[in-house]
Amino acid sequence: MNNKHSRLSSAKLATANTALANANAELAFQNQEKDKRASELAIANTELAFQNTEKGKRADELNFQSKEKDKRAAELVIANIELAFQNKEKGKRAAELAIANAELAFQNKEKDKRAAELATANTELAFQNAEKGKRAAELAIANVELAFQNAEKGKRAAELAAANSELAFQNAEKGKRAAELIIANTELAFQNEEKGKRAAELAIANTELAFQNEEKDKRAAELALANTELAFQNEEKDKRAVEFHTLAFYDPLTGLPNRRLLIDRLEHAIASSMRKYAQNAVLFINLDNFKDINDTLGYGHGDLLLEQTTQRLNACISKGDTLARVRDDEFVLILQDLDIHPIEAAAMTKAMSVKIFNALNQPYQLYQHKYRGTACMGAVFFGHDSPCAEELLKQAGIALHQAKKEGRNILRFFNQEMQDIIHIRTSLEHELRIAEETSQFCLYYQIQVDNFNRVLGAEALIRWPHKKRGLIPPATFIPLAEVTGLIIPIGKWVVESACAQLGEWQKSPETCSFTLAVNVSALQFRQADFVTHVKAAVKQYAIPANLLKLELTESLLQEYIDITIDTMKALKEIGVQFSLDDFGTGFSSLQYLKQLPLDQFKIDQSFVRDITTNKSDKAIVKTIISMARGLNIEVIAEGVETEEQRQLLIADGCTAFQGYLFSKPVAIEEFEALIQRGVCK
Repeated sequence: MNNKHSRLSSAKLATANTALANANAELAFQNQEKDKRASELAIANTELAFQNTEKGKRADELNFQSKEKDKRAAELVIANIELAFQNKEKGKRAAELAIANAELAFQNKEKDKRAAELATANTELAFQNAEKGKRAAELAIANVELAFQNAEKGKRAAELAAANSELAFQNAEKGKRAAELIIANTELAFQNEEKGKRAAELAIANTELAFQNEEKDKRAAELALANTELAFQNEEKDKRAVEFHTLAFYDPLTGLPNRRLLIDRLEHAIASSMRKYAQNAVLFINLDNFKDINDTLGYGHGDLLLEQTTQRLNACISKGDTLARVRDDEFVLILQDLDIHPIEAAAMTKAMSVKIFNALNQPYQLYQHKYRGTACMGAVFFGHDSPCAEELLKQAGIALHQAKKEGRNILRFFNQEMQDIIHIRTSLEHELRIAEETSQFCLYYQIQVDNFNRVLGAEALIRWPHKKRGLIPPATFIPLAEVTGLIIPIGKWVVESACAQLGEWQKSPETCSFTLAVNVSALQFRQADFVTHVKAAVKQYAIPANLLKLELTESLLQEYIDITIDTMKALKEIGVQFSLDDFGTGFSSLQYLKQLPLDQFKIDQSFVRDITTNKSDKAIVKTIISMARGLNIEVIAEGVETEEQRQLLIADGCTAFQGYLFSKPVAIEEFEALIQRGVCK
């Protein structure tokens, strides 16, 4: 029985020892694997430290290190995964060791039970010693074996304790290494983050540097541009300075000195004349009818005429003379050192004027138009006791105005009487402008009758009722209005007023058939909007256009005849009538007369005045009436003052009359009173 129990205990003990050996072997294997993993981890940490060192060294090789970093990070991830796997395996081994320890404890407990059973057996054996002598030897052997086993068990227990201590130490070291690894990973993450920041900062710095380089290039380009612009501006400034000097002192169209430079040179000439005894002259030159060129052909033709005039004037003068353009068609010539004797100086000035007139009277080719022009001149002499430059120009201008009053191609020298006349004329011009602006004018009407004394209509004649001067006749202010250009607005007012009066006459059966004649100046007739204005006035007052008669002078037939014909035809289309005023006093061309859509010739009063005593006047009147009849044109005689004149005109075939025999020009109220009284019936 005891042997049976002993064999069972030995078998269990052997099993336990085998399990313990297996556990120790497994633990040894695990420790070996742990050492391998620890070694690999150490190698990985060493490699990581090396990489961090290399990373610090290769900051300028950021792209390559990033790739290496990614590789090392991948390897670290793999190592961490491997370490996690090893930790998991270690946990498994620790669990198996715990099971082995529990099994060992259980075995120790069983051993204690078996020891107790052995003690019981020994007691029983001692009790049975006498009977079990043979078994004593076996028991002694068994005890020796048991002692050996116990000794081995103690060794194994000591080894197990040492192994447990080693395992605990290794676990502690592993915790330290894990903590160090976490710190290292944190540090690595921080370093990577810092590296990323530095990389970002480096990228920003590179971007900023690139931007700064780009801005620097832009600034360099802008600076180059600014330098170019500055150079251009300096060049332009120099050009502008030259241009400014040219514009300040020279006429841009002709290149001649302007009024400012003329005054300067004239002052120098005056100062120079104080040291000499020779006479000097200022010659004021003005082109005739220049405004008509601009108004009819356009400013381009006018500019071309001025340029050609400048060339001709330059060809006439000497090198030391000064020629300037002071305004529009006005030129001034300074002639110096003529002669010490005034008469000889005047002769030299006259000779120069003849030379200039001959040059200016030659035909001009203004694009497709041929033009013949004339001019007038005013001259004034100066010497050592002369007035200032402005006063000299004023005096030469006064002489020029006198020359223009007398005709064309005229030279006049200044004297004090001229200045007094010009002063009066200047005052009248100022008042004329005020009169035009404030509508001070009025129309007077001179009746027109036929050979049976029936009223045909009237001629509207402008008058200027002046508050101080009284009623100013048109012969006084109309020439001034033509020179100043005021004739254009005044003429428009006359046409509109005449149409308004015709509109009033349309309201009465006695006056609805009356015609009304108005004088039209050449300047007004050649305005571009003349036809439009007349048509508008006719339409505004709703009058039959054939009751409006426009009286034209023969001067219109001397220039721009084609334009004159076109204007007349445009108004003739709506029925406006035309009368040729003062017929026979001008230079009408018969060739042009047949082309003009004329309705009437008005025989000038200079022929009518002496018709009863002068055979030539009578013959001229008879010829005019006969020619008009042949051209199918009506005739009216003006200035009829006696019945004898009227009877002679009737005998020659004239059927319409106007003059003091019937009525002087009167205001509209008196004219209508005449009609009501039937004075002319």
